[in-house]
Amino acid sequence: MAQEFSVVGKRLPRIDAKAKAIGATTYTVDLQVPRMLIGKVLHSPYPHAKIKKINKTRAEQLPGVVAVITFEDVPKVPFTMTTDDKMLRNPDAIKSLTLDQLVLNDKARFVGDPVAAVAAIDEGTAEQAIDLIEVEYEQLPAVFDAVEAMKPGAPQIHDAAKNNIASHFVYPFAQGNVEKGFAEADLVLEETFSVSKQHPCQMEPTGCVVDFDADGNLTIWSPTQEAFLLRDKMADIYGIPTGKVRYLTQFAGGSFGGRGVSLTLEPITAALSKKAGRPVKTVYTREEDLFALETRTPFIQTGKIGFKKDGTITAMETRAIANSGAYITHSPAVTSVNLGLFFGLYKCPNTSGYCDIVYTNIPISGGIRGYGNPQAMWVLEQMMDMAAEKLGIDPIEIRLKNLRETGDPCWVPFIPIEGWQPKKCIEKGCEMFGWKEKSAANKGEGIKRRGIGIATVSHVSGAFPMLSEHTNAYIKLNEDGSADLIASCVEMGQGLLTTLCQIAAEELGLRLEDIRIFNGDTSVTGYDVGQHASRSIHGTGEAVRRAAAEARKQLLERAAKMLGVSSDGLQVKDRWISLKDDGKKGISVAEVCNNAIHNLEGECLNISGRCSFEAGQSPIFQAVLAEVEVDLETGVVKPLKLIMVHDIGRAINPLIVEGQLEGGAVQSLGYALSEDFIVNKNNGVLESDNFTSYKVQSAPDVPEIEVSLVEDPVESGPFGAKSVGESATVGVPAAIGNAVYNAIGVRIKDLPITPEKVLKALKEKEQKA
Repeated sequence: MAQEFSVVGKRLPRIDAKAKAIGATTYTVDLQVPRMLIGKVLHSPYPHAKIKKINKTRAEQLPGVVAVITFEDVPKVPFTMTTDDKMLRNPDAIKSLTLDQLVLNDKARFVGDPVAAVAAIDEGTAEQAIDLIEVEYEQLPAVFDAVEAMKPGAPQIHDAAKNNIASHFVYPFAQGNVEKGFAEADLVLEETFSVSKQHPCQMEPTGCVVDFDADGNLTIWSPTQEAFLLRDKMADIYGIPTGKVRYLTQFAGGSFGGRGVSLTLEPITAALSKKAGRPVKTVYTREEDLFALETRTPFIQTGKIGFKKDGTITAMETRAIANSGAYITHSPAVTSVNLGLFFGLYKCPNTSGYCDIVYTNIPISGGIRGYGNPQAMWVLEQMMDMAAEKLGIDPIEIRLKNLRETGDPCWVPFIPIEGWQPKKCIEKGCEMFGWKEKSAANKGEGIKRRGIGIATVSHVSGAFPMLSEHTNAYIKLNEDGSADLIASCVEMGQGLLTTLCQIAAEELGLRLEDIRIFNGDTSVTGYDVGQHASRSIHGTGEAVRRAAAEARKQLLERAAKMLGVSSDGLQVKDRWISLKDDGKKGISVAEVCNNAIHNLEGECLNISGRCSFEAGQSPIFQAVLAEVEVDLETGVVKPLKLIMVHDIGRAINPLIVEGQLEGGAVQSLGYALSEDFIVNKNNGVLESDNFTSYKVQSAPDVPEIEVSLVEDPVESGPFGAKSVGESATVGVPAAIGNAVYNAIGVRIKDLPITPEKVLKALKEKEQKA
């Protein structure tokens, strides 16, 4: 018999919706604290240059300027912006991390690299002071292309990286013998693809407020996804005890990984605050945001796959080059995910792969929503279509033949897939899309041609076992029967606070409005590794459920004592505790809580629950189907329809899950069709430095999007839930690429699929004919 829920599974409005709608929510950029100064950063105008001399005298003498800092004024503790070193479970991997950054450097490695900073009484004064800093540069040769950077004689960006190779990553779970597998194949495909450097484009500009007070306490307000990990890193940089650093992050105006999982302005702003002896607020302009934040890591990736005549995969190999930009942040971890999920979707006895992570003089690359998986599926899912065509097999059938099943190992050989539904997702998607009918339909006549494509996706629910999944939750009941939930998480638009409160309410037998959540303060909440790897519901959500279960147990035991019955015979639902066989006889939750707190017989108890644990892994599956229209004269690709069927385990709030999928689909449409991070190859200047030249998708660009959820609850997640946050960005580009090929018979292998690339490919096809 299916479990009945009162709160879980309901399409309830978000608890933060009203405040956001009326503009009452406070974001970091809105903060004002007493005695606060305004910080501004001076950026290098050159892609590669040694700083010979900095004269800050004129800036310091400007009235209203309180502090000016250069590399001479900051700690010389090397670090990496990423938090991976605080989460890696493998000690050897931690030792191999590259610590290649300082708060400020005496060498610029990309146009936009921070050189100096000021703190002044207002923004105008700070901007004027920046212009007064005199810097003497010695320009050095620069290199922007990863392949060129690896060649002997290329400009050396970091002394320790031979041929600018920061890291050579070999897939650690390779199995079998790929050469033997290829020899046994009837068809061997080898194709090379490339992707662009997508920016997260979050709504709230990057900023922080930092107060380094006279007692050595460091308080930081920042829209980070990983407050505890960045707290630890800031303590390391400034040589102070971890307990003296406090991160405050309740809401973030979007993040998508670009600023939330790495240090951005915090180290510089802390140095300004320490020197000024006052709080400092630094906020980037949109132009600064575009060149200073981490982007998606661009890959040049080759896939090699062997197939038998019936479509069975015999061997898989991938080789990649990742352009990390000027510094190493998340690119090595992104590479790990890329290779793992390249091999994690389909059954294959022989696998092998590696990637070179390369320094260049472009802005920093890292990990944003999807974290290496969109790049991998752009290669893999187009190659599956290419193989199907050559073998004369339907693209649906070749996937169904090879997809992993429940109980098979995931991308990590010792972790079985807990439960997923690839066949159900694909069949449901095909039915919604009308795959058979559209496959048989005419592609169109004249200059407009239509095509359809599919891509399938696997993705993570957290980063276990590669990274720590430590999480905490605490909940206490008040006299009136309401509950306070304390969890370290940040609401960045994903609906997390609402979902966690639904989990708590369901477990406690309360209503959603009975739960208040307190989050985003490292000095108050328990430790949590953060919001990344689509882990929040599967990890933090389960911690909340377990904490609420402990409080529920105490609640029923107290009620049993008051009623003179056994707690085993009690149930709680909709604020009422009753006998399981007589729902009317009982007592309200409020009465029990009031009795526990205000007991005059010496049996006082604040009913509460706590959970501290490490979550495991439970992959999701997703099918994406796309229909496009291609204009043969202009090369414009117009998406007409997207279908996305997602194996969610259980949807705690279907409305929020659907919103995540629809939002991710739109973001990935930009990656597929329009978002191009263009760095001038002569001077290293970012040319796409605003939303006019960097084209994100807007409402008129968005096609009809339908999402559907397949529910098959798993044991490991709260009420059976798995992840959703990142996966919607993974399969859309490949599905669009396959649809374009289906429409016009040319395959675009480089993202984004711009009109210029389409017209060039059509011309080349015509010349070959």
